[in-house]
Amino acid sequence: MSHDMQPETSAAIRMELAALGTRASSLQRHQRRARVTASLVGVAAVALTTSAAALFVANAPGATVTSALGTTTTATHTGPALVDIGAAPATAGAVIIDVTCLNRVGVVQVPTDDGTSTSGIDCSVSDSGTMHVTDGQLPDGGTQFSVNASPGTTWRATLQYASSVTSEWGVNAQGQTYGIENRQGHPDLVPYTADNGRKGWVLWEKTFGADRVGTVDVYETDGVTVIGRATPPVGTLPEVPLDRGLIDDLESVETAVPSPSSTP
Repeated sequence: MSHDMQPETSAAIRMELAALGTRASSLQRHQRRARVTASLVGVAAVALTTSAAALFVANAPGATVTSALGTTTTATHTGPALVDIGAAPATAGAVIIDVTCLNRVGVVQVPTDDGTSTSGIDCSVSDSGTMHVTDGQLPDGGTQFSVNASPGTTWRATLQYASSVTSEWGVNAQGQTYGIENRQGHPDLVPYTADNGRKGWVLWEKTFGADRVGTVDVYETDGVTVIGRATPPVGTLPEVPLDRGLIDDLESVETAVPSPSSTP
């Protein structure tokens, strides 16, 4: 049975996958509305954002700031590989990775956060596609970073350790937390832009945590003062099967596993 979608929908999903791990992506791991089928979710644990009205605030409570540490390591491989990036500095909390596709084949993925999620790029979209990731998983007790890829995918990666500091969420007089989602989960109030253009905060449980969303209040950080109203739209892509080619690309990814002789 064919699982092909309309060309424009297929292209949109491919573009989103290529943008994973970059600011160009509208697919975010921590937002849970309008998920893009089990096939894609199973590989990269991603979900569609509700709209461009969702506001990302770089310095908001709960934001993670990374700063590069030490030297960079560059490696070029075909298929999955382990890249030795040396011992992690004492203050390292993440790995910064820049991946460039060198041929138009398959998918490249890297583990992020604590290894329970990944960021990936579909090289079949472009043989010069790039991906920038700032929350790569630290090597587990060693020096080798695993880059997972389809067997025929040729890629180049530049890797560097980084410090990673996540600020605490704010707490208002009502006892509500406010800030942005991070690896600890979500606060009670998350940033949003009201229909009148004012930037404020909405209750997570009534927007991103709700199955059905109507018009919601947008507050100041106090969770009481209403500065506007907003109607979050539904997800921008339909929940339909991915095209067969993309499914094949995703399922072809292999994990680089250290051999006993290469384990520190």
